[in-house]
Amino acid sequence: MGLAIPLERYDGVFQKGDMKHPEAKHSNHQLELLANYIIYSEDLKNQYDTNTFLEDVERGLYFDSNIPQGYGLGSSAALVAAVYDRYYLYKKKNYVISEVKHHLAQLESYYHGKSSGLDAIVSYMNKAVIINQGEVAEAFVLPKEQSGKMKLFLINTHLERKTAPYVNLFLDKCKDTRFMSNLQMSLIPSNNMAITSFMQKRYSELWKSIKVISQVQLDILPEFIPDNFKEIWRSGLQSDQFALKICGAGGGGFIIGFAPEHANLPLLLRGADYMEVLTF
Repeated sequence: MGLAIPLERYDGVFQKGDMKHPEAKHSNHQLELLANYIIYSEDLKNQYDTNTFLEDVERGLYFDSNIPQGYGLGSSAALVAAVYDRYYLYKKKNYVISEVKHHLAQLESYYHGKSSGLDAIVSYMNKAVIINQGEVAEAFVLPKEQSGKMKLFLINTHLERKTAPYVNLFLDKCKDTRFMSNLQMSLIPSNNMAITSFMQKRYSELWKSIKVISQVQLDILPEFIPDNFKEIWRSGLQSDQFALKICGAGGGGFIIGFAPEHANLPLLLRGADYMEVLTF
């Protein structure tokens, strides 16, 4: 199972304008590369209005986004959701979520080599999404009321990384039978229990599952945790005051953290750059 939620403090929107600004010029060039990728892809070329896409690029189209790139927060996902929304030729008013997710995954594979489409469908729908067996099982709006039992935060490692190398590393590790055994016997059941507990508001069980996930990731995915954050990772588990989890592909960017609502995060996180994003 997988659970992804929109983070409203970050977003992106298409703009057209002056290419003197370096970020706008860079984004414009990246959109040109994406358009050409679509044109030369047998799977994609007939699905998108590439003529209009390229004309807009020539007129100065760029993606104005405050989503940090290479941080596991879905910067490429938001972009492909925007491209799909504007240029896909066969959008339906009453769309099937799994079909849209598939199209978004195809497009985002340009950036990562392989994509689930999960982050992109969250961006496209602006809803929380649960994935089960690779398909969208449920999409919902997070309730505004906050119970105050737990809080979710993000630690900024200030380390930009590329997604594809970590995806490939993970796939290589999956060839090892011992790694797969740990994955199937420990990580996957704990992950599924955490999502089920979150949805059913069983926060004590959620906390137990999160701690198992944190420990297993530290044990079997150490390459995905920046070295200078492993000590604080261990301190959370030892103190039983917070637990950390890989965000996105890992290797840098943000790290996801969970803690009981009463936890004194400024003290516990030892000066790490963090932000609270959700209390539940």
